[in-house]
Amino acid sequence: MKNIGVSLVLGVLSLALSAPAMAQDIVMGEIEGEVAIDDAEADGAMDEAAVLAMMSGLFQAEPLTAEQEARLPAATAIVATMMPEGFYGEIMRDMMEKTMRPMMAMFSEPDFLLASRLTLDEAALADLSDAEKQELLTMLDPAWDQRADTMVDALVSNMGGAFAAVEPPVRAGLAKAYAVRFDEAQLADISAFFATPTGGEFARQSMALFADPQVMGATMEAMPEMIGSFTEMETAMEAALESLPAERDYADLSMAQRARMADLLGVEPDALDDMVIPHGEGEEPEAE
Repeated sequence: MKNIGVSLVLGVLSLALSAPAMAQDIVMGEIEGEVAIDDAEADGAMDEAAVLAMMSGLFQAEPLTAEQEARLPAATAIVATMMPEGFYGEIMRDMMEKTMRPMMAMFSEPDFLLASRLTLDEAALADLSDAEKQELLTMLDPAWDQRADTMVDALVSNMGGAFAAVEPPVRAGLAKAYAVRFDEAQLADISAFFATPTGGEFARQSMALFADPQVMGATMEAMPEMIGSFTEMETAMEAALESLPAERDYADLSMAQRARMADLLGVEPDALDDMVIPHGEGEEPEAE
């Protein structure tokens, strides 16, 4: 239940950031001694820093020109109308509340919980009455009917700090984007519109619309089609890769290539057989 809840909150990015933590858990479980634990924590911190550095380097924007810098104050005022202080945290907490709680409820059904805790086939599970299922669950987890809501409450309430940290750079980035995409006259028109009752209401609602149940529901309806397209993308990628030369393993290298590789690595050629990891198996040791 805990892993499901966390994955729903953090999404795809968390997979990358949580890999060091998972590796640390393995080390803590298999290696005794404070030194091993400290080393794992240090390695995990270094890995997280490397991942964060890599992610931040993926989106490098061009510096603003002098003309764009001159428009930045007007753009910043517009963004302040659209995103007043605390707005980002409020909208994100509301979206998490509306999406996570129903998701977690699905994983709190007695049948799901029992199947995850007991080796029961579907027929045996179906023979149990609701009262019997609840009795069994209470034996295994006295708080089974409270755990999901407690997790969501804790996660949502404790995300406030994260949202507060994200809001200023989001506001600053949005202001720069407005300064780049709109000229001085357009920014003045936008500002004048936002000064009207209708414009002011639109400014306050425009960002929140993306978390509106109507939009979220429509997005969920498109999920099956989107997931289905992943198979097509995978097939297309595999077809494209087939046009490339195959990766090589140690057995595929010529004697000259082995000698040169050994020279580059400063090892004896005989040691390469154990050093060259077969392609497609590079992640297996960490996964195990």
